[in-house]
Amino acid sequence: MIQIKKIFHRGDYRIAIYFPIDAGLKKKVRQAGAVWSQTHCCWYVAYSKEKYNELQVIFPEIKVLKDETDTSQTPADPDPAIIPPGNIASGILPDPDNPLPPAVSHETATVPVYGNWEGKLKLHSDIGKYWVLGIPYIEKTSKALLSIKGVYWNKKESAYLIIRHITVKTKVEALLGISNVLPANYYKSTEEDQYSTGEMIAGIHTTDKKTIKLTVPAVASLIQQVKRWQGVRFSKTDNAYILPATPDILINLATLAAQTGTRLVNQLPKGYVRKEYAPNRKKIKFTIVLDNLQKKTPVQAQTYVNAMMDYLMALNYSASTLRNYTDAFLNFLHQHQYKNPDDLTAVDIVKHLAKMMYNGLSASTADTLINALMFYYRNVLKRENFEIVLPRPKKEKKLPGVLTMAECFSIFNAIKNPKHRLLLLLGYGAGLRLDEIVNLQWGDILMAEFKIHLKAAKGNKDRIVMLPFSIVSYLENYKQLHEGTTWVFEGQYAGEAYSPRTVQQVMHNAVIKAGLEKKASVHTLRHSFATHLLEAGTDIRYIQGLLGHSSISTTTIYTHLTNTAVKKVQSPLDNMMNKINDKRKLE
Repeated sequence: MIQIKKIFHRGDYRIAIYFPIDAGLKKKVRQAGAVWSQTHCCWYVAYSKEKYNELQVIFPEIKVLKDETDTSQTPADPDPAIIPPGNIASGILPDPDNPLPPAVSHETATVPVYGNWEGKLKLHSDIGKYWVLGIPYIEKTSKALLSIKGVYWNKKESAYLIIRHITVKTKVEALLGISNVLPANYYKSTEEDQYSTGEMIAGIHTTDKKTIKLTVPAVASLIQQVKRWQGVRFSKTDNAYILPATPDILINLATLAAQTGTRLVNQLPKGYVRKEYAPNRKKIKFTIVLDNLQKKTPVQAQTYVNAMMDYLMALNYSASTLRNYTDAFLNFLHQHQYKNPDDLTAVDIVKHLAKMMYNGLSASTADTLINALMFYYRNVLKRENFEIVLPRPKKEKKLPGVLTMAECFSIFNAIKNPKHRLLLLLGYGAGLRLDEIVNLQWGDILMAEFKIHLKAAKGNKDRIVMLPFSIVSYLENYKQLHEGTTWVFEGQYAGEAYSPRTVQQVMHNAVIKAGLEKKASVHTLRHSFATHLLEAGTDIRYIQGLLGHSSISTTTIYTHLTNTAVKKVQSPLDNMMNKINDKRKLE
């Protein structure tokens, strides 16, 4: 016999199926199209009359349990004989062959409510002045929750941050249609400061007079904003965030305080902040990369990894190369239990590469590892004649996606925000990479010469590209509206460049609004720029220079994408059929 019950799962009602551990019954429910739910520890099918009738045909004996949406009394639980109780403390995860109830984490409590939300709401440990509540995603519910002042979405926790105030608690519980979901440990404050998140204290940093020591309340949403600023780092010694002592940072702190209802306490003496204290952009990139690499490097590998990073920086390799080479080298050391690389042989390296390929890693990843190892053995260990006698892994040759001119136009036309439209127009019109778009400064735009001077682009190379005539007046008007800014596309806070992730989102939204079925990114505009130039008859050597390719072979890939070249070539099948048709006409 099986037991069935109505449940709410993955945003809709389902028929839950419970039965004793039995291979034959398991096979039958699969034939009915049932899927295993680890959340509810049961099999389930769609909640429909057709599925119910199908289950009655397959199983002659069915016991229907109480509908869980009826809140007049506690919903009936499945027969203990049908689902073994198991040992919750054992921590054994449920699986379809041994359906045990889910283990309860000491960090997360299941909120005991019924109705549509039964077993669905997870109340996590508090973060500062916030309750943390996990709720299954339903679009209408999510929009309604976020419209309540004091409720925020936290991506890291995958949960809602709800400020611990009685007014907010009442609104959230009323929206969900249930009471006592949130505990009573809320802050009792006056109406004026009910949404206040505390104080941010900006003081002098005794170790480095060019920086500010900022103490921030333990509020996740506030900390996330501070961490976004350029040149910010956290000091465990000071238990505070260290920021560049610049006027822009003070403006950003005042803006953030106004947005979040936080009180800003400025303890800095007059003249402490200066514009010249702004950190070098290259230094910021290296600081971020070095911090991330050092965090993931275990103690036993620090000697080898630090030596490699020192040589890479001394030889002026870019921050991205530093990250890629060190990551590959760290993975190699990990696979060999962090032994001294000087004791490893070429045979060990070949075995490691073979294992990488077997695990399905790309040829480009293997190529990076070979370059990293060659660099380490030749530069750090001073084995100048070191060579990995192995053909480089064969790379997959993939053609980049390209848009037609009509499709590019439809994307630009779908954007209403002038700033968003301009950055995509520049990306396509000059063939720029994503980083090159967001790092553009007004000093790089040579309006009178119709040129753009790209500095320290990929490979630490400068290059001159065209500035399209059609957007010069557009750019001049835009500049008048943004007087006094360094960046062409300034970010949310003063003195910051635009976020690359935001540009990607702008492109993604524009493609959807334009109704295109193709997958297209910001880099697709660059591919389209090169392809359209080639179709117009531009010499491939000029295109190579505009794109900043070191090798002409990289640029020649666009010859496979041009419609003009393809149209000139006729398939032998078409040629044969044309001759047959001509012969028939003559007959």
